[in-house]
Amino acid sequence: MSYSSISRRDLLFGSVSAAVAAAAPGPKHPNILFIMVDEMRWDAMGSEHHPLVATPNLDRLAKEGTRFANAYSVAPVCCPARVSVFSGRYAHVHGVVMNETAANNGEVFLPSILRYYGYHTAITGKLHYRPERFSYGFDQFWTFTREGPAPELGYQAYLKRKHGSPAKWPIVPGTCPWPDDVLGRDVGLFRYPEEDFETDWITARSLDYLRSRKDNPQPWFLFTSYLKPHSPSVEPKPYFDRYDPNAVPIPKLPPDIEAFRAALKGRERRHFIADRRMLRVMSAIYYGSITHMDRHVGQILAELERLGMAENTIVLFTADHGNMLGDRGRMFKDLMYEGSSHVPLIWRGVEGASENRGRVEEKIIENTDLMPTILEAAGLPVPERVQGRSFVGLMRGAGRGWKDRCYSQLGTAMVRTPEWKFIDLSQNLSRGFELYDMRNDPKEERNLAGEPKNRDLIEDFKRQLTAWRADTPAPVKIPGMPAPDYAVISDAERRELRDNAPDVRNPSTLPEYRK
Repeated sequence: MSYSSISRRDLLFGSVSAAVAAAAPGPKHPNILFIMVDEMRWDAMGSEHHPLVATPNLDRLAKEGTRFANAYSVAPVCCPARVSVFSGRYAHVHGVVMNETAANNGEVFLPSILRYYGYHTAITGKLHYRPERFSYGFDQFWTFTREGPAPELGYQAYLKRKHGSPAKWPIVPGTCPWPDDVLGRDVGLFRYPEEDFETDWITARSLDYLRSRKDNPQPWFLFTSYLKPHSPSVEPKPYFDRYDPNAVPIPKLPPDIEAFRAALKGRERRHFIADRRMLRVMSAIYYGSITHMDRHVGQILAELERLGMAENTIVLFTADHGNMLGDRGRMFKDLMYEGSSHVPLIWRGVEGASENRGRVEEKIIENTDLMPTILEAAGLPVPERVQGRSFVGLMRGAGRGWKDRCYSQLGTAMVRTPEWKFIDLSQNLSRGFELYDMRNDPKEERNLAGEPKNRDLIEDFKRQLTAWRADTPAPVKIPGMPAPDYAVISDAERRELRDNAPDVRNPSTLPEYRK
């Protein structure tokens, strides 16, 4: 089977949407290109004035659209964040509060809604929904792992078929300086040609898909979902050594973090970093992977232009969550601090849209807002009981009355307002609360929760979180739309997912370094 173009099997798989053609939008309804990356900090872009990382294509996209400077993940870890994005509902409502779990029965996701209204839908890359066997509303499913109804069309199958390798990230022997460290062993130079790396493969499938839609009047939704810059720290040349580790800015690590990390057990150590050289090297590769991804975003945008599709295509770029990247001696996500919860967000509308002004919007956005925004921008109704709010009006200049806070919760929780961030550590950790003045202390270095003058403020934030947690609306209903197959999971299958999940502690319940 050729993987340079869409196969006959792919086309048969994608033809299912013809069954709902009666509900199809007219030709003026826009195409939608949704690009998501995994574990990218909000500040790792040139447009955010990062001193090192080069992102010329994302910077150009921001100049052509709207960049949101204060976008947040409502559940900053992979599965919960991604289900929140496509459901428009908070994690404690849709039920995916940790990785490897299924949503509550009745939850309906954006691709299914678009498909019901006549869009052709496709994914290339990472979805990370459970159970893996469903298509989740996608007509065409090129999986990064084993998800979807045709995993033989995915990246892992491609790599094994071409190189005989079952590994997702095969590295050149000897290129990992820390093979015996639970975190450092992530580092390595990709063994095969650049064209066989996951980022390149995901882009190639995206280009295949766009070319297949050129002469088809049916509007399309393409979810191009890159794993990078998510761990491991594996990249092909020239991106593996694109940045000199000695030139990479890193945060100051906490004193005595080395002894603290050494006292942890097994995989708990993976979430903390004590070696400054390791942090520099991993950060350099992290930024290299972003520059690599940025180049491929440029290829996709150029192909939209070449195919004559750009003028009627909405382009959306974001991440599911960030990466602490050494802040507080921590790595990765699942925390309410800025490195983990604050994400990039860029939107470019169709040609002539009033949001295409290169403006930076400072108001707070939750990633639950993406689903209703996409629907409204596509001219489709936003269902009742979606908890997110469309920001179409906000980015087009009608921001009066926009919400002034966001919420997020996993093992810990937060309320973020323009002035403050309140973090609730009490539910799982018995560590009380933290309060940061975000205008004067954006790096969250001074916890003000212990100051007597802030007692009333803390009590108010606690009441807000209690009220927010109590709001649990019933699942979304689309008039006339049959329930998707994934919307009902048996108790037995849920137990199996739980029992087979990796035995890894939730990082937000790990011990925390304290001076």
